[in-house]
Amino acid sequence: MWQRKQTVFLIVAVVLTVICLCMQIGAFSAAGLDVAKVYNLWFTDPIGKRHFDVWPLMAILLPTAALGSYTIFIFHNRKAQALFCALNALLIVGWYVCFFVVAQMVGDKSWGAVDFRPHWPAVLPAIALILYLMARRAIRADEKLVRSLDRIR
Repeated sequence: MWQRKQTVFLIVAVVLTVICLCMQIGAFSAAGLDVAKVYNLWFTDPIGKRHFDVWPLMAILLPTAALGSYTIFIFHNRKAQALFCALNALLIVGWYVCFFVVAQMVGDKSWGAVDFRPHWPAVLPAIALILYLMARRAIRADEKLVRSLDRIR
């Protein structure tokens, strides 16, 4: 299990997803000053109160991390593993769509003329997306190799 390169890809993808879940992913700024800090579950307004309007981000990324962890341990079933990698990739694309929609809706609703600045942890799911796709490719290559060896016997 651990000697397969797709396992390493999956572990790194899960770790990056969990890091993104725990860190600030953006900020709303007006006139160069941060008005609000955005996390996956909440954002804080200028007085420090937490608002949970951005909860869909957490609702998408948390199952992605859990499903990625599960995918690591089902190495005996390569077809299901490849399917879960594709599902995780779709969930991450959905997270980015939700990320941009939430940034527009919360900024327009709350403070008027503010700019949204994503922070570097918002890039981590994109790296995890690439790793999930690389893992899926490696899993499919393993499946192809096993099928070719079965034909030889």
